[in-house]
Amino acid sequence: MSMISPDSVEIFYRTYDSLVKDSLPLALFLNQITAKMDAEDRDYFVIPAKKTGRKKDIYFQFERKNNELVFKGIHTRRKSDGIT
Repeated sequence: MSMISPDSVEIFYRTYDSLVKDSLPLALFLNQITAKMDAEDRDYFVIPAKKTGRKKDIYFQFERKNNELVFKGIHTRRKSDGIT
């Protein structure tokens, strides 16, 4: 299973915590997220708009390097853009 790169984990956590409004800490389900990304061979995951308070889905983008996920940033799409 891929892990978040030590070089980018701090910025990833800070970015996530600043954007996502969730009562559960990220650490409780991060392994599930990375396992699903591995199983589906994806380099991103999506937080739905209802959990962001921004009325937009937030895509957390990574790059795979040496079996690690290097956080590259975020991008957003509105529900009306047809992306779910």
